[in-house]
Amino acid sequence: MARDGYKVFIVYFSPAGSTRHIARVMEKRFRELGIEPSLFDLAENSELSQAISEQIRGHSCLIVGSPVYVSHAAPPIMQFIAGLPPDTTAYAVPFVTWGGASSGIALFEMARELQRGGFRILGAAKVMAVHCLMWQLEDPMGKGHPNSEDERMVQELIDEINKNMQSRSSRGIDLSDLAYQKEEVHAEMEKMTLEIAKAHMPIREVDEESCNQCEICAEVCPTASVAFAPYPVFGESCIYCFSCMRTCPEGAIKANLSEIWQRIRDRAEFFKERPYTKIFLASLSVEQEA
Repeated sequence: MARDGYKVFIVYFSPAGSTRHIARVMEKRFRELGIEPSLFDLAENSELSQAISEQIRGHSCLIVGSPVYVSHAAPPIMQFIAGLPPDTTAYAVPFVTWGGASSGIALFEMARELQRGGFRILGAAKVMAVHCLMWQLEDPMGKGHPNSEDERMVQELIDEINKNMQSRSSRGIDLSDLAYQKEEVHAEMEKMTLEIAKAHMPIREVDEESCNQCEICAEVCPTASVAFAPYPVFGESCIYCFSCMRTCPEGAIKANLSEIWQRIRDRAEFFKERPYTKIFLASLSVEQEA
């Protein structure tokens, strides 16, 4: 809690770790300002909306972070927002991490749903990060990000949020500020869903001779989508983050990601989205292109 009584809640979903990293940069900066935020990993508590609903009211700020999945925020984040209490008078700050292909319309959709719930959008951010599906490559999209400049901009965002929360005078930002994709692109992205994208994902295979049934893949799955029967089986709630494959100590979960890598690079070349990192505030707009 801040010295003047306002509360800060930071909720994130981060299968690959980049969104978690930015959330912790925010947490650290708030503490440097004399504020003790509450930090929550949504993968560890799917019932978080209900658990903190009574606390996110009045003079408080909810910060919500998600990686971008197929132009949208991750499904658990949107489910979390949908479960928040209606008619709150609190502030909210959505942020996303993206891997260089496109940041999509995730920020806009998160802010829109928060606004519909009564939140006032105090600010927002998109932050470049290593693409979560390119961990096997030496030169992935977003290599080197988030870097020190990305972190400095995030810290600047937190500084401005703190000033506005203390002054209680911010008018927030307009939702239109976050609709930064071209109108026709925005419309196409609205049609794309993770369910549609799943049909184009590579098939995962389990090498039963290598699998020792350690269940680490089930432990790291952020949507609890891995069961054993007696080897790993992937459920319908899987979001294809490939955390299971990335963390399997035996390399027993296999998939050919090369076609995805090419699609990601083609998408990045098509959109050429700039800036890479940007913070949005009513009184400030700061961006980084490299």
